[in-house]
Amino acid sequence: MKITFKQVDAFRTVVSTGTVTEAAEMLGISQPAVSRLISDFEAAVGFQLFQRVGRVLEPTEEARLLVAEVRQAVSGMEHIKEAAGAIRNFGHARLTLVTTPTFSTLVAPNLVGQFASKRPDSMLKMEIGPADDAVEWMVSQSYDFGITTSETLNPTFDSLMITNDDVYCVVPEGHPLSEKTLIHARDLAEESFISYISTSRFRFEIDNFFDSKGVTRKLQYETRTTDAICRLVATGLGVSVVGSSAEYLKSLPGVVALPFAAPLTFRAVLIWSNRRPLSAIAQEFLEIARENVDRKYP
Repeated sequence: MKITFKQVDAFRTVVSTGTVTEAAEMLGISQPAVSRLISDFEAAVGFQLFQRVGRVLEPTEEARLLVAEVRQAVSGMEHIKEAAGAIRNFGHARLTLVTTPTFSTLVAPNLVGQFASKRPDSMLKMEIGPADDAVEWMVSQSYDFGITTSETLNPTFDSLMITNDDVYCVVPEGHPLSEKTLIHARDLAEESFISYISTSRFRFEIDNFFDSKGVTRKLQYETRTTDAICRLVATGLGVSVVGSSAEYLKSLPGVVALPFAAPLTFRAVLIWSNRRPLSAIAQEFLEIARENVDRKYP
């Protein structure tokens, strides 16, 4: 005879309560139904499970040996039910995102925050890759999404531009350039300049622009993020050209953000592999990103 989960659950409950009456109440079924389940379970295992002592059902020695295994099995089944419910509601879903350092302090956290508010029980891992090519490699291997500074030419990726902001010159408060309304490349000649790290594509675009204008800067410092650059600028170490929203730059203490005359934009591009189907949770994350773009660039 086939052993069923209902039989096992009835057996465990009767062992715990000692009576068919209480077991029936806990299981939400009738007393005859509990008795029938116990009888069927006894037939399936091939030995007696209980002896009546007064009003209480005492487990036999064989039943005591069996009950530990039964409790473990029931616990496992309950875990499966909980896991199924969590998966149904994206509770155990795991999203992986890798970003360049440039976007690790503003763009990526904003997206993650919106995702978390919509799916608070979902798990998310955000990794910071050292450079754009590292982000692409990590996405091609196992990550759901990456955020880089430019659209990839690799045909195995799909992409979505999620920000396309102007670039700004940032100078310390009180710097002679802080009174200007527009900064040109020539204004930064021989200035101590704080750059993005050399592996950044955005750094490459900035350097190319200054080279095209024949402007020489003092390239003394470099770091990974816009936030770190602005903090160094605020200490008076130098000036820089960064990409970010004007609202964010104006909120930073100790720096003045000024429009910069250059045909440059600061792009954040979401990429994902088209060699793997997106999970349900990844599709929802992508939809959040697209909604952001629609609101920002209607």
